[in-house]
Amino acid sequence: MKEVIIPTLKIIAPIAVALIVFAQGLKVSPSEVMIYFKERPWLILRSLVAVLVLVPAAALAIILLLKPAREVAVGLAILVACPPAPLMLKGAPKMGGGSAAYMACLHLSLAVLAFITVPIGLDLLSIPLGFNSEVDLLTMAVILGRTILIPVGLGLAVRSFFPKFADSVGPKLDKAGAIGLLVVVLFALVALFPALLKMDPWSYLVMVAVCAVALAIGHALGPDDPRDRTILAVESGVRHPVLAITIAASNFTPPKALPVLVPCVLVFIIVAVIYLLWRKRSLAGEEASA
Repeated sequence: MKEVIIPTLKIIAPIAVALIVFAQGLKVSPSEVMIYFKERPWLILRSLVAVLVLVPAAALAIILLLKPAREVAVGLAILVACPPAPLMLKGAPKMGGGSAAYMACLHLSLAVLAFITVPIGLDLLSIPLGFNSEVDLLTMAVILGRTILIPVGLGLAVRSFFPKFADSVGPKLDKAGAIGLLVVVLFALVALFPALLKMDPWSYLVMVAVCAVALAIGHALGPDDPRDRTILAVESGVRHPVLAITIAASNFTPPKALPVLVPCVLVFIIVAVIYLLWRKRSLAGEEASA
């Protein structure tokens, strides 16, 4: 069954993600996104530094300090080098209440910069951790194009010219993508459940620590608006699973990469969801007391 996981991830998962991301892009107009570039460029720069510089540096420090198994260290390094997280385009604004335009702005910026930041980030992380990895830029372009750049761009364009159509079709596409993604997740969990059980508790602890610190960095450097602060926290704490798994599988073979990367991805998502639930409850309490 493991032999079909990579084809599944490469076909069904990107399509499901693209549908979800496209549906979110339908909710935002291009003018709303451009406001951040024109009027709040320092916020975008600070956000990018948090995601691209501070989070990988903190992850490296935690890995060197806590010393997980080598394969876990390499898996975490690959994962933190691969922003942004496509599904957070939906989850963060929905659960955290932040600006979907801010999230879209960060996603587009990180996806474009990924062609530079991912190879450089992997090279820098590989030196102290002692591993080699190569990034196929064409493969990365395909993944980022079909999971972020194209669906977000199309969503913004459709929203700009056909707002009523966007409001009508968006929820349907969102639901279809969610169903497809659920099928992929369940399939991967069933296939890799033994690997999840074999992962030692210390490795899981290191994964939780890396994600929690990444969330804290984004939270601390986020905008003054507490809801948008949640946006940057989640953007910092979750990475692009398909991109990370593809890079790991192409460098270390799927049988070696999947049992490590899948637990890492799942832990990051679970910790981020817990954070979002806490932020949702906290923000609701603040509004109630105001």
